[in-house]
Amino acid sequence: MESVSIYEATAAKRKISIEQKSWKYIRELCSLNESDMDRAAVIDGNRKFTYDAMFREWERYAAVFTALDMTEEQQARVGVLGSTCAEVIFAFYGLNRVGAQVSLVASWSAFNAERIKQTILDEKLTDFILTDDLAQQDLVRELLLRRKELGLRHVILMHVHVGGAASNPMLAAAQETKYAFMSAINRPICMETLLASFGSGEVYDPREETDDTAFIIHTTGTTSGAGKPVPLSDIALNAAVERFMRLKDLALPFDHLVSSTMVDLSNSYGIIDQVHLPFAMGATVVTVPLGFLNPWFYRIISTYRVSFFFSVNSMFERWLKLPEDTPFDFSSLKFVALGGTAVSTEEKKRYHAFLEAHGGKNVTILNGYGLSELGGACCLSSPDLDDDSIGYAMPGITVRLRDEETGRCFSPRGKGGEGVLYMTARSMAAPKLDGKEVIKVETIGGKPYVCTNDLVRMDPDGRITYLGRANRFFMREEGKKYESGRVETEFSRMKDLEGCAIVPVYHKVTHDTLPMLCVKTLEGAGDPQEIILRALSRVFIEKKTLPEDCIPSRVQLVEEFPRNANGKIDMAQLNQGKVEGEIFTVEQIHEEERLKAFGLTLVESDPGDIVEQVLNSITTDFKNRAQGENLVQSIKNGTPFADENRIAEDLELIRYMHEQTMNNMFGMVERWFPWNNRFMNFGWTNGRGNKKNGGMV
Repeated sequence: MESVSIYEATAAKRKISIEQKSWKYIRELCSLNESDMDRAAVIDGNRKFTYDAMFREWERYAAVFTALDMTEEQQARVGVLGSTCAEVIFAFYGLNRVGAQVSLVASWSAFNAERIKQTILDEKLTDFILTDDLAQQDLVRELLLRRKELGLRHVILMHVHVGGAASNPMLAAAQETKYAFMSAINRPICMETLLASFGSGEVYDPREETDDTAFIIHTTGTTSGAGKPVPLSDIALNAAVERFMRLKDLALPFDHLVSSTMVDLSNSYGIIDQVHLPFAMGATVVTVPLGFLNPWFYRIISTYRVSFFFSVNSMFERWLKLPEDTPFDFSSLKFVALGGTAVSTEEKKRYHAFLEAHGGKNVTILNGYGLSELGGACCLSSPDLDDDSIGYAMPGITVRLRDEETGRCFSPRGKGGEGVLYMTARSMAAPKLDGKEVIKVETIGGKPYVCTNDLVRMDPDGRITYLGRANRFFMREEGKKYESGRVETEFSRMKDLEGCAIVPVYHKVTHDTLPMLCVKTLEGAGDPQEIILRALSRVFIEKKTLPEDCIPSRVQLVEEFPRNANGKIDMAQLNQGKVEGEIFTVEQIHEEERLKAFGLTLVESDPGDIVEQVLNSITTDFKNRAQGENLVQSIKNGTPFADENRIAEDLELIRYMHEQTMNNMFGMVERWFPWNNRFMNFGWTNGRGNKKNGGMV
């Protein structure tokens, strides 16, 4: 596969106006050459849709939405669970086709009916589309029963087909069996039924004008635990991908462009970078159930010959822990962009060596940096593995810095500088939704900017280096400010650390808030305490990149970091003490009033403010249930299920069956609220990280 400059390969596509509906923009881009219509657009398990077939699906879905008055004319704003499947993609563009606004809601919210209902009310949704991969029958029933008080006109259930390389027979059987029972009860609202009834009907044609709030995506909620809505226009969505076409120094294998979904489609990294962008390039998108959380994700790279994708570093860390005989094959891979969190030089080198050891020759690994408020990726680094920067602002992104001492905003172009990063672009989100401010925008020089709250250094040549979170701090006694973000950034660059974060811990005796450094060392790297002591010495004694008043008071060697669905450390859970691991006091050793070394002393009890919270999860060993075995055999053989008198009993069994299978596949499925994500060990845990049951079937 020969790589070609994006700028050269997309010359004709850059002539297509971004000032149109997003569905139409993609169709025009991919219709420039008639032969491109026969290229595969979506591969979903065992199904393949060419661009021509995909565009027909958009029309079929649009016909259903027309028949149900889910259109611009009826001021429809439709919520859709962001599951990584073809059906969600078809519904997303089909709704845009008829001018309806689309709110992509995190799929794991399906485990929390109250959160779904609150989102419906907060965002004034008129209709809601559920996916049956994570939604259970009780959620469907709840929305149907509460439909009027929630203001919903329609509740639709879409079936997610599970199959292909990133699945196994047990999971596929569980999913098909579950849908068989759910559709038997909810058949009138199933999308398959609606497509059969209305899919060939007329399609409503909306106004040509673009919509300022055509789409609502959501942030991942890394800090607070709850994502906020981000309204984007058609132009914003198109501009976010068009800036990639203006990259002159980045090349892709345009003779074989195959990418994949990696994260939930409810956020910018999912729907924009991993769906809208590949479609704009004319690439094939392989959908993977639950994305990188799927333990068989690596199989799709070799099976479908994936050539590029956007990823997160926690996925690579999981791969590195798999058995040595895992059949990795990265020979098709040419380009990987890592986003979601800061990636150190050491991490990039380890990932590059890992890819190379498994056939990935000459793979380009870049850091990506972006904001949901600006439509995803905003900066890309150079291919230099020794470069710790987040790279250069992409075409169309304008940068300003704010000096923390003076509060003055300035342009660093050509001269560089250090400060809090502000950015603006045509892809900027709308500041308000239904008159309520959802995105804070500041006016600088007459233009609206978004404050990233990230402290950065910009070199005269435009290269940007991330220094830490400007708003990641807490106040100690006597009003002293502890810069958590800068400390986290420095330690993330240290060798042999898999992850780190600072949490404030209240000390009951001194009545002070102490900084505790939570770290996880790499497996096989050596004694964890020695690694921490080396890192402390490196930062505060050898390199002196931080002042001594930034030395953490305590260190916790966490067993596993809680992470959200994008792979980021879940600070909301971390701040609540939902981690296991020994805690040490950091001792400072001085000689002649100079800091010479560090020591660690084990703390016998947890700090006073850490509250132990254990989440109970009930699982049923499906394999020991004879009737359960019969149900799986029925779905495999295509034979009828139980009679109507046993529907209720069997439906409850299917609930257990589905949960047990998902548990074996991903570790833990928490029914009460969303996903703890410690299940990346392939064993579910309670709320403090204690493994209770493990292993995949």
